[in-house]
Parts: sequence; structure tokens; C-alpha cells
Amino acid sequence: MRPAQLFCIRPLEPRDLDAAAAAANAACRQAYAFFGYDQPVSASRERIREAQAHGERCFVPEVAGVVVGILTLKPAFIDRLFISPCWQGHGMGSACLDFTKSLYPSGLELHCAQQNYPARRLYERHGFIAVAEYIYEPIGIGDVVYRWPGS
Repeated sequence: MRPAQLFCIRPLEPRDLDAAAAAANAACRQAYAFFGYDQPVSASRERIREAQAHGERCFVPEVAGVVVGILTLKPAFIDRLFISPCWQGHGMGSACLDFTKSLYPSGLELHCAQQNYPARRLYERHGFIAVAEYIYEPIGIGDVVYRWPGS
């Protein structure tokens, strides 16, 4: 089997929900440690269910049959992109961004916590430009609004 066959991004299936939620929760614990993120996996699972219920397109990056993250999309908006910490730095986030750009070639937007520096570097490497900052209430953390202008 060639290495390219070991990785794919595919639509979320019901059987993926627990693994996707666990990956998202682990990524959130790492990314949002600065404000004491301590939500249970069940909260991540519920947020993914809500995204589906609201019509978001949900995808999972998968390596050799193992779900390693979650990607949820509103039209031209990346709502969630979380990769399990043990898979970060292996190109999964980049692949998800390239995949999303192929779906929305005229441009994208996303929001990122100001203090999530690794994610911000990833987005900026992929041509996303910070266009605004604001405080996300009620938890009071700063967000950066990023836009990718399209190809």
C-alpha cells in the first residue's frame, strides 16, 4: 500500500462520532490550556452533533482507518478544525486546509483563539490573513478572524 492510501479526508459517519469527539477534545485541551479548558468528551460529541443538526458539512481526517480529527464547515467558513495532538505536525491540518480550499476556491473564513499560536502559524502559512480581533463572550477569550481570499 502506498503512503497516500493511508490518509484520507472523508465525510463523518455515525460510527466516527466517538473518535472524532475524542480527537477534538484532546486538541481543545492542548490548544485552550491557557484558560483551563476542561470540558468532557461528551461536550465535544454534542457540539459535533449540533453542527450536523445545523447543516454543517462534517469530515474526518483518517490515517490507516483511524480517525485523527474533525473538520466542520459552514458555507465558506471553517467552524472546527481539530487534529489529535499526537497527529499534529504530520501534515493533517495542512491537508484539511487544502481540502477545504478545493471546496471553496473563492475564499474562506475562520476564527482562531488569539493565544492558539500553533494554529495561527498553520493558517498564516496557508495564506489566511488576520482581518479582525474580538473578545468572544461569555468566556472572555480573544479571537482572530482569518480570511483566505481564494485562488
